[in-house]
Amino acid sequence: MNDSRYQFVPNTSQQPTIAGGEGCWLICSDGRRILDAAGGAVVGNIGWGRAEVADATRAAMAGGAYSVPIWPSEQRLLLRDRLVERWLPQGFTQVFFTSGGSESTDSALRLARSYQLCKGRPERWKVVGRHPSYHGMTVGTIAVASHSTRQKGFEPLLLPFPHVPWDDAAAVVEVIEREGPETIAGFIAEPITGAAGACLTASDEYWQTVTDICHRYDILLISDEVMCGYGRTGLNFGHQHFPFEPDVIVGGKGLGGGYVPMGAVAARTEVGEALSEAGFMYFTFTGNDAACAASVAVLDIMEREGLVDRAAKMGAVLGDRLHAEFDQHPAVIEVRGRGMFYGIELRIPHQQVVAEALSRDVWIYPAGSGPVASAVMLAPPFVVSDDEIDRMVAVTRASIDAVMTK
Repeated sequence: MNDSRYQFVPNTSQQPTIAGGEGCWLICSDGRRILDAAGGAVVGNIGWGRAEVADATRAAMAGGAYSVPIWPSEQRLLLRDRLVERWLPQGFTQVFFTSGGSESTDSALRLARSYQLCKGRPERWKVVGRHPSYHGMTVGTIAVASHSTRQKGFEPLLLPFPHVPWDDAAAVVEVIEREGPETIAGFIAEPITGAAGACLTASDEYWQTVTDICHRYDILLISDEVMCGYGRTGLNFGHQHFPFEPDVIVGGKGLGGGYVPMGAVAARTEVGEALSEAGFMYFTFTGNDAACAASVAVLDIMEREGLVDRAAKMGAVLGDRLHAEFDQHPAVIEVRGRGMFYGIELRIPHQQVVAEALSRDVWIYPAGSGPVASAVMLAPPFVVSDDEIDRMVAVTRASIDAVMTK
């Protein structure tokens, strides 16, 4: 369809209109059903059509009122306590809510700067990012990331943050020493690179070096878990697969399960204590009751149904079938990932592969930037079945083959 109401949003003129969902399926207004092999934008974890989440949201909206974000409310406290007691690593007691991943990562940049100011280090403002990477669409997060397509045209607005290759530990040490640790406030990284790199994964040695040098110089180490957090990789958070010991954990996407705009920044107790006198500026809708209630409901479902463990178990099935299908495929450079989070790096244009898959009623996610020129990602809801995985892989194969023959 061509709906002129949405021409401000790019690339929508040929896209389906979604009316609802069920499990791993998106239901269109014309009755068409699309198998969601990417959890939307790597957001969906509990699957679509969960009335329990809607009920919790409605109850919070019907019985609540807007309150200043720094004031406690029942739903804010419930979500904060759930995260601290059951989801976050030990020692993470400070939680700040946002309305999504971009707000979360941008807040983490402010947090790194505020922390250094409170420590009496006003010369520390730089945050080191990696190449390639993606951390959101605010001016700050575009600058600290390295995603060529999403930076294009905005270069005059961007702070000159230093960047290092995603897998070069020596380069991390070199850039910190060259810039001077006395100028660096933080280091931000995705444990497993998402949209920019389609599941690039650095070695244990890399993460140990990053952890050691950041802790040595009191540089806040920020783990961007917007895509790979909340069970996506088969553990609560992606960094837990590695000797990666962050000071700050950024979340989004999976915390709200795709039902509400929700994000969170969690910090170690000592980081929050350093900011206690200065405070930390909130957003208007920081921790609004409806989003907090929905997130608690999402976490309830995840816990009750054991969906983190299921992501690990069914993710292994997905990975095995992707490797069997594509490890020797002439159009594929590499299959990589873990849990319910896999990337396929391609030698052919990913836009065409995504379009071919959608024409076959399967949605896969486009990815890649810089050294990863073309890739697609499969990251379905954790409730995915064996048969649905088979269909996702088969359609991805048919779509890659179709592009190759054009």
